[in-house]
Amino acid sequence: MSFENNKILVNFQGAAGNQFGLPIYTTMIPFNTLDKFFKVFPNVQRKVNKSRVKSIANYIIKGAESKKLCFLSAITVTCKGDIEYNDEKNLIGIDINTVFSINDGQHRAEGIKLALETSRKDLEKALTESEKKYAKEKYDYISNMTIPVVIFSGIDEIGEQQLFHDLNLLAAKPNKSIALRFDSTDLYNRLAKKISKTNDFLQLYGVETEKTQLKSSSSELMVLSTLRNMISYIISGSEKDKFETLNMDNFDDYLNSANDIFDELFGSLPEDCTNRDKYIIGTAATLQGIGKYIYDIINDADIIDWKSYIRGLKNIDWKHENSIWQNAGGSYIESKKKFVFTGTSAGINGVAKVLKEFNRPV
Repeated sequence: MSFENNKILVNFQGAAGNQFGLPIYTTMIPFNTLDKFFKVFPNVQRKVNKSRVKSIANYIIKGAESKKLCFLSAITVTCKGDIEYNDEKNLIGIDINTVFSINDGQHRAEGIKLALETSRKDLEKALTESEKKYAKEKYDYISNMTIPVVIFSGIDEIGEQQLFHDLNLLAAKPNKSIALRFDSTDLYNRLAKKISKTNDFLQLYGVETEKTQLKSSSSELMVLSTLRNMISYIISGSEKDKFETLNMDNFDDYLNSANDIFDELFGSLPEDCTNRDKYIIGTAATLQGIGKYIYDIINDADIIDWKSYIRGLKNIDWKHENSIWQNAGGSYIESKKKFVFTGTSAGINGVAKVLKEFNRPV
């Protein structure tokens, strides 16, 4: 902190530049100081989505608890006051009464505040010394984090609105498969990527890691997001594992068992199962429905040799025109010569239901 021209300046280490003729600065702001400077003005921002804020806060807290790699991108703001930059010391001097208007990143900012508030409450609720120590370490860990901030200066309200538009509407969001390809925070995604690279059958049939869906002529069996969901169904019985059945302690065990399951499964399916014109297998609904069915037989107390039921799938007629699929949440379209699901969720439950009814152990 310094005093210049009768103003109290808060100094941040940073860099200065320009973009389209406007001064621009970059710095790092500690999590625990965001509330002092940052403000959202409704006329240049959308309404905050509380569920999204909670998701970001949970992401931060889980990252702090596990100490795994987690990242938040820079917040972009416009400065409502003067900025003084020291070239020699690379210091950005900001009046202590200055307000930053958030143009991009309000949900990140609110998520950070909620994570701090939640971890502070956890510290206050802690009873034993070990609980207090753990809660204090987590709170301090989050408090001392920083987030990159890009600061624009000399922009009026119309300029802020344009900035919001350009940052939010011109950015290209990666599709789900590409996002999953680079995401290691989701354990099911991490497991799916490992299996796709190590399982002989999946290497043979192929897992597409960039597209969100496959054409009938595609040679790959499924996209990465389908494999991820299929594994989640096998392990937890649903696409979202609410009870965190899969965790770091049992990750390797589930990796091995999932590999064994896929060996049994694809050893029991037709060798040309990637032929979507012939079979219903190569659809997201069918593959996830098979995953749900496998979960059901594994967790059925009356079934001891569940692998015999997987092997029994070799006797299922997977062709589109097979009448058993009429109860699988869709219908056979004569003009297309294909069975079409009314929706993915209906198809998942329908396939699992049909397999329960018609599949027999061998």
